[in-house]
Amino acid sequence: MARLLLVRHGQASYGEVDYDRLSSRGEEQARALGRFLAARRLDALYVGPLRRQRDTVARAAEAGELPAAQLLDALAEYPAFELIHKLMPRLVAEDAAFAALATAPARELADRAFHAILGRWSRDEWTADGVERVAEFVGRVRGALECVLAAAPAKSRIAVVTSAGPIGVAVGLAFGLDAERMVRTSRVVRNASITELVFRTGESIAWHPDRISVLGFNAVGHLPEELHTEY
Repeated sequence: MARLLLVRHGQASYGEVDYDRLSSRGEEQARALGRFLAARRLDALYVGPLRRQRDTVARAAEAGELPAAQLLDALAEYPAFELIHKLMPRLVAEDAAFAALATAPARELADRAFHAILGRWSRDEWTADGVERVAEFVGRVRGALECVLAAAPAKSRIAVVTSAGPIGVAVGLAFGLDAERMVRTSRVVRNASITELVFRTGESIAWHPDRISVLGFNAVGHLPEELHTEY
């Protein structure tokens, strides 16, 4: 058996023009992650391509000795900003209340709009030209995770630093959930949290309870309470 630690990046800069960078709190979370992961004596470390993912690894490595991170582009998040940009006009046409976001942005209304669009995308009800569909997202993440699992020696500890969406996919695959529920699961994943899977090595990859199990989900016990965040 081997263990896979799925790590969400530290808090990004929510509400700012450059979202894809760690906030000061996100950097603190990453350093706490580094101390925790170093104590686990990882055999391998993978990271997605987004700045917030890579910077989480960089700050973590400042706080504890970690293996050199291997980049996997397929561990990027679902295309949230592209979906909002291309599907917001359709949402406003359906519900005029969201038109207020153009002149008086409010976080609560923006969150409602995002979740409405994400829900329709996750059910494959709404699509946009040139934007990844939910099945494509799930397939890309599944392929990356299967590469990681296939390369893992027995009794190894592997960590993957990614985003909430891919973590939701991994949990969904382990439990046999559909794409919509995978995306819904991702909505509760906390910043710098750890989800742990245990899996059998040395055989062909199969997302089945006899091969892969969820040992822990969304754990933040390695963080002080003041560093517990969801956005």
